[in-house]
Amino acid sequence: AAGLAGFTWWLVQSSPKDGGPYAPRQPTSEPDYTLEQARVARFDSQGRIVAVVDGHVMLHRPDRDVLEIDRVQLSVRDPLGRGLLATALNGLADPNAKQVTLQGQAHVTAWPALGGTAQVLPAPIVFDGENLQVDTGRKTLVSTQPVTLTRTGSRLDGSALRSEEHTSELQSL
Repeated sequence: AAGLAGFTWWLVQSSPKDGGPYAPRQPTSEPDYTLEQARVARFDSQGRIVAVVDGHVMLHRPDRDVLEIDRVQLSVRDPLGRGLLATALNGLADPNAKQVTLQGQAHVTAWPALGGTAQVLPAPIVFDGENLQVDTGRKTLVSTQPVTLTRTGSRLDGSALRSEEHTSELQSL
């Protein structure tokens, strides 16, 4: 009986105490998960795919709630036929694939929407740089570093630019 009493006492002392409400852990910079050959997709309210981010390896950093992506590829398409295909050696993305930063040999090809009764897809615009930031929600592309823009044989080199799809406007920064 004394042994059983001692074991019971030890068990009670070793059991977790009710410390009140659960205290969440503070986010750290250490990845909380790693995905290989991963895909993150965002859908619109009708269930259509709006944006897809693919990566060789994705790490989630909980302190910044960001995905670090190795060999990133971004695909965006809207109902009007406008699209964007982007690749880079590395990237950063929010978990919803709304904000994507392309780093290292960033290459973005953007197709404008079909105009009027046109049967031929307009020529794409190609952006090349080392750091390009794509906002798939606002449909903007920003580079604060040197960038090259090409379209149907024309080439434009700039130190920085902002492109807004909804206004078809390019601004030098």
